[in-house]
Amino acid sequence: MTPILNPGSGPVPDATEEQATANTAAFVDELRTSYSVNVVSFVRAATSDYGEGRWAFELLTDDERRIEVQMPGAPLKQVREEWTRLYVDGSSWYWEYALRQCRRNDEEWA
Repeated sequence: MTPILNPGSGPVPDATEEQATANTAAFVDELRTSYSVNVVSFVRAATSDYGEGRWAFELLTDDERRIEVQMPGAPLKQVREEWTRLYVDGSSWYWEYALRQCRRNDEEWA
């Protein structure tokens, strides 16, 4: 039996770029409302795509940080609540922990 080290980090079946864009907009909204991270813009970063059902976006914050998010193109509920991981600056996380990774380094994990 092969152990699974990072459940949800593999290919995302039936994913679409349009859904990944909508998921990124929801992610940005939650960063603003729940974590006080003011994302002033996000753009597709197609040359950074990992593939396999994830699309790259670059988030720019008001404190001039650039955050790369590889967003799955699965339905939002699946990405938020199930075992589908997204990547923030190269590391895979579940939704809630991915949000936390976008905070400034000097903020606590409370």
